[in-house]
Amino acid sequence: MKVRFKGNKLEKLCTDENEMQKKRPDLKKKLRLRIKALETSETLASLPQDDPGGRWHALHGERAGTWAAELSGNWRLIIEPKPNQPHAHEITVIDITDYH
Repeated sequence: MKVRFKGNKLEKLCTDENEMQKKRPDLKKKLRLRIKALETSETLASLPQDDPGGRWHALHGERAGTWAAELSGNWRLIIEPKPNQPHAHEITVIDITDYH
């Protein structure tokens, strides 16, 4: 899939190994795996098979229209597919957050 990022800081955190190590060393390994899975998957629908450890799932309520993957116990990588369909070929990484 084509992977975009909501902002430059988020893109740097998700793509620069040094930035990951400096800002979120606790999430570095899983963040790298989740981003790689996004880049190599053809569609949103294939993510659970391409990255089963990510536990990808659609969100509801005020986060409806977005998906999340596990980075640690509470931390999640939040993405928004374009268009919002299982066969989307483009996503935007919008946040790394603990929404629990």
